[in-house]
Amino acid sequence: MLGIVIFALLLAGCSKPVGKKAIVARVENAELTEADLNIVRSSGGDPLMRPREYINDWVVTELLYLEASRRGFADSDEMKQQLDAVRKRLAVAALLQKEIYSGDSASVSDDAVAERFRTSADDFALREDVVNASYATFNDRDVANAFRSELLRGLQWHDAVWEVESDSASRSHLLRTADHQYFTRATLYPEELWKLARSLGTEEVSFVIKTAGGYSVLKLHGLKRQGEIPDLDYVQDDIRDRLLIEQRRSRYEQLIATLRARHAVEVHLDHADSTSPASEIVH
Repeated sequence: MLGIVIFALLLAGCSKPVGKKAIVARVENAELTEADLNIVRSSGGDPLMRPREYINDWVVTELLYLEASRRGFADSDEMKQQLDAVRKRLAVAALLQKEIYSGDSASVSDDAVAERFRTSADDFALREDVVNASYATFNDRDVANAFRSELLRGLQWHDAVWEVESDSASRSHLLRTADHQYFTRATLYPEELWKLARSLGTEEVSFVIKTAGGYSVLKLHGLKRQGEIPDLDYVQDDIRDRLLIEQRRSRYEQLIATLRARHAVEVHLDHADSTSPASEIVH
């Protein structure tokens, strides 16, 4: 019986003519194909809209467009101006993507990030306290205590975590871990972990603390207080973003300067709307 069903499905799949478009809907000469629907799905359309809803919307839009065309709206001067404006915006966006943003592939170097931090460290002074810490949370106190004992014997954090994850009996009790991560009061929770981190000395291992989330062990690697200069690792992504924006701005200004030199540009302020100040017209 199963073989018959499979054969029937294969036969149905082969019954569609090769090269012929699978029409999902048609309104006069306009067609919506299966390929069109696939494009919509792959382009990240509204994930909540079902195919039937999309098809219905397409049919309604085509009907309205036909009526708008019949009444002359599609060929009006106003419509042509709007289409020209849209065409310009799309063309400009494509140009900027090519000339300005494609250069992002050559990412900002680590040396450039370090140099900006060295020369402008005060710009990155902390607005709140930040800790660099590792922690592990378990659902069993004995496993948490055993993990802490390994750390106190000198085992490195990532090695101690690896031992837990490698042991089938202990692995099931490990709920979550963090290794040398930066935290603020808002990102290190429960609140007891934040208070614990601020009470430890550098590289000190905490006792096992019980919270609503389980039994946790925390090791502090560093603490920077509000107003202090943070570690480079903490702000390097921010610096990289700033440098990237500066590079984009520089490429944009160079492009505009090149285009101004290439094309004749005239600005007649006396013809502009008298209610608009000159500063809003010429940049």
